[in-house]
Amino acid sequence: MSTRDVFRAVILAAGKSKRMKSRVSKIMHDVLGKPIIQYVVEAVQIPEVEEILVVVGPHNQEEVKGILGNSVRYVLQEEQLGTAHALQVCQPALKDYHGQLLVLVGDAPFLTREVIEKLVQYHRAHTDVAATLLTAIYETPPPYGRVVRDATGRVIKIVEDKDADEEIKKIREVSTSHYAFDADIVLPLLKEIKNDNAQGEYYLPDVIELLIQKGHNVAALPVDDPFTTFGINTRQDLIRGIAEMRKRIVRRWLDAGVTILDPETTFIDTTVEIGADTVIYPFTHLEKHTRIGENCRIGPFVYLSGAYVPDGDVIVGNIRKSPRSG
Repeated sequence: MSTRDVFRAVILAAGKSKRMKSRVSKIMHDVLGKPIIQYVVEAVQIPEVEEILVVVGPHNQEEVKGILGNSVRYVLQEEQLGTAHALQVCQPALKDYHGQLLVLVGDAPFLTREVIEKLVQYHRAHTDVAATLLTAIYETPPPYGRVVRDATGRVIKIVEDKDADEEIKKIREVSTSHYAFDADIVLPLLKEIKNDNAQGEYYLPDVIELLIQKGHNVAALPVDDPFTTFGINTRQDLIRGIAEMRKRIVRRWLDAGVTILDPETTFIDTTVEIGADTVIYPFTHLEKHTRIGENCRIGPFVYLSGAYVPDGDVIVGNIRKSPRSG
C-alpha cells in the first residue's frame, strides 16, 4: 500500500472558547442531541482513516473523554499557543508515521463523511501536492482566513482575517481550517512557523506559504455547500447552527415519508427515529433517542424525551390513545 493511501486524522479541540463566554468548552456545546465534537468525529470515521487523534487541553480533556471514550486517541496540548502548535504536539504520537494527515477543527458540526471522503480522494489523486485545503466561497465572507492566489489561480498563502488589510478582505474564498497534508513534508515545517501576528499565536495556515516557498504544490478544494464547514465560535454561531440543523433534520424526515405540519414550531433532535406515515403536529418537541413507530400522530403540544411510541399511537398533549383508530 502506498503512503498516499494511508490517512490518520487529527482533530484540533483544545481551544479555550473565550468568545463563547462559557465554562463549557465550545466543542462540548449541544447541537440538537450531540456535542459539536461528536459530529466531527463521526464525519471522519471513514474506511481510509486508520486512527483519529483529538487534541485536548487541560481545561476540557475530561469532558471530551467522557463523550468520546476510547473511540479516539488523545493528545494533550498543555498551553494553547495556536493551531500550528496544536499539530506540533502531535508529533510524538505520529513518530515513524509516513502517510497522509487529515487535520480538522473540532467546532464544525456540519462536516459530513461525504465531504471528508471527497477531500481524501482529491488529495490521494493529486500526488504532486503536499497539501490540499478545503475552502468555501461566500458572497459575504465570514471572518475566516482568506485564500490568496496569484494571477494564474495558484494558491500562494492564507491570510487570517485579523491580519488582513481591506484589499485582502475583499477575497471571497476562505480557508475552512480543514486540510489534507503529506505528513513527511508538513510536520518538519511546523517548527519554522512564527508567531508575529495580531494574536501572537502559531497559525497552521502559515504552513501553506512555507510549503510554496520551498517549492511544494498546494491544492484547494472548494465545498459545494459553504455551511458544511460552518464553525461555531460564539453564542450567535451556536443559535445559527441549531436553526440550520433543525431545517436539515426536518428535510430528512420529510424525504423519509414523515409529515411535519409546522417545521417552525417543531423540534426534533438528531437521535430521534420516526416511522413512515407518521404526522407531527405543531409545538412538538422530540429528543434523546425517542423512537416513534409508523402511522402515528404526535401533537400538538407534545414533549417526548427517551420515549417509545409503537405503530399507530396517537399522542395529543397529555392524552394518549393506543392503537390509533381511523
